[in-house]
Amino acid sequence: MKGMGAMGLDRLAVSWLILLGLSAVTLLFARHGAEGSDGVGIAGAAVLLALAVAKGREILLRYLELDHAGAAWRVLLSGYLVVLCGAILLIYAAGSLGWIGPAGGAR
Repeated sequence: MKGMGAMGLDRLAVSWLILLGLSAVTLLFARHGAEGSDGVGIAGAAVLLALAVAKGREILLRYLELDHAGAAWRVLLSGYLVVLCGAILLIYAAGSLGWIGPAGGAR
């Protein structure tokens, strides 16, 4: 591999290791939350979605090479990830709090 020492890793290999680590944390956290009857809760869902944003940014910056693109693309796509995960969290929280759901929210 060009530009690497005998034991060095290129940036995609490092990115892959980062993604593996984030995925392992996500799996362990979600599995721990599944053991309880109520799942991970709203705060746990926020942590899981934050991990999803971190993984998404890693893929955008390294694999799609947006770290070499203009700042506008990075901000736009990262902002999209944050807004999307924020909307998912709001819907999850509203359902968990009984504001929305079956029969118009009546539980």
